[in-house]
Amino acid sequence: MPKIDAFLFDKKGIKKNLVLILDEDDGVIECIKQGMVEHKLDLVKVESIEGSIKEAVINFFECGHFKSAVIKNKVLLKVSGNFKLNYGELFGQMKIVTDERPPIHGTLVRAKANQDLKVILSFIEIEEKEDCGI
Repeated sequence: MPKIDAFLFDKKGIKKNLVLILDEDDGVIECIKQGMVEHKLDLVKVESIEGSIKEAVINFFECGHFKSAVIKNKVLLKVSGNFKLNYGELFGQMKIVTDERPPIHGTLVRAKANQDLKVILSFIEIEEKEDCGI
């Protein structure tokens, strides 16, 4: 059996939120990256988006065919996703559901925000244990 390096993680993590408020025509994914860089975060989870998207490109499957759609001035019903910042590059994806009838379920490729779009991200902050000197 191969040797596996392992260790016990005994620190306490606290879940915190980072709220990004975007201006008109701000790129959603670009602002997520900028917020992560400014706050020195390397991993975030997309919790929700409040407000509307001015314009977005979505990739999705419909009846077994890969499609792409452009939506304009839409509210997103649900979002989810994870982003990782590694060596200055952003990796990850954001899944969205639109409020259209029928709703489109897909992956956000790029998006521009309407005024005061709020993106809520969560991250885990690790608390350092105090050394008692024993």
